[in-house]
Amino acid sequence: MPEALAFPAALAQTLARQLAALSPGQLHAPSAPFEVRQDGRLLHIPVRTYYDRERLLACTRLPGDAGAIALCLGTRHHDGHLREACARQLLLQERTWTVPFVVHLCGEYVLEIVEAIGAALPAWNAAALARYLRENPAYVDTLERRAVSYWNCYHRREYPEWDAYPGRRTMAALRALQQLTPR
Repeated sequence: MPEALAFPAALAQTLARQLAALSPGQLHAPSAPFEVRQDGRLLHIPVRTYYDRERLLACTRLPGDAGAIALCLGTRHHDGHLREACARQLLLQERTWTVPFVVHLCGEYVLEIVEAIGAALPAWNAAALARYLRENPAYVDTLERRAVSYWNCYHRREYPEWDAYPGRRTMAALRALQQLTPR
């Protein structure tokens, strides 16, 4: 399953159990992935997943890494409300391997997701975020361009000035973290 390339190898057994639980009822395979690096590893994270909503929600309630894996996959779900719910729960955890899933949401068109993440930054997993952002500068540039595009297309009436747009503030928080000096 392509989702296996989105997580560290140490999670392979837990991930395999989660994917077996999520696969029945899946509308179709996850969409083509985006590529990022984390701690030198190339990850392939699906842009969208199409799991059955109730199955996914049941898996997110599992304890430990199993629930966190389901939350990560839920942040890629085709249903924006489910993406938001999973993102909010994921922000309550600080596993390093969840960082790529949270950061990708900063380029979302669903403003409630961007606002939730913006409110959590930079207190959420700052050291891991900073490392990840420094490792993926072109990707962060792409997220920022995406945020500008979504602002221009969907939110410009409500926020006529780019500086007032929550997505801009979220991207500014990411850029500030990207500049942190490693310890």
